Amino acid sequence: MSLVYADTSALARAYLADEPEHAELRTWLLEGNDLVVTSELARVELASAIGAAAAARRLDRVDGLLARIDANFGDDGPVTLLRLRVETVLPAALGLVLEHRLRTLDALHLAVALEECPALAADDVIIFVTRDRDQAAAARATGFSVR
Repeated sequence: MSLVYADTSALARAYLADEPEHAELRTWLLEGNDLVVTSELARVELASAIGAAAAARRLDRVDGLLARIDANFGDDGPVTLLRLRVETVLPAALGLVLEHRLRTLDALHLAVALEECPALAADDVIIFVTRDRDQAAAARATGFSVR
């Protein structure tokens, strides 16, 4: 089994049916057997992505999708939210921004993964899932397997 850290760029594709790789990411991240985690930041980012998709008339039922996301992030859902512990994550994110070409939220997600996932994974492989090229490069440079 693997521990999968899903960045919002991958989660948005899993939830929005008209996105590339939707079916593959939905199956893997929301219906698979691996432990899937993400930062609590993802909830806010997904709401923003869904709002933008609704404004572009790509979605009919925003409330239903947001409710499904809340259920998926709940205690019995397929995605576990990791707390953003500012005392450790912010310094790590700052270091990532200075060392790699990363946007702020991408650095924060990677910092959460770096700070929280090793203890959760124990001996399991950690896979960082993103659809952002710069974030993927930084994740590889920090030792994660990337998909």
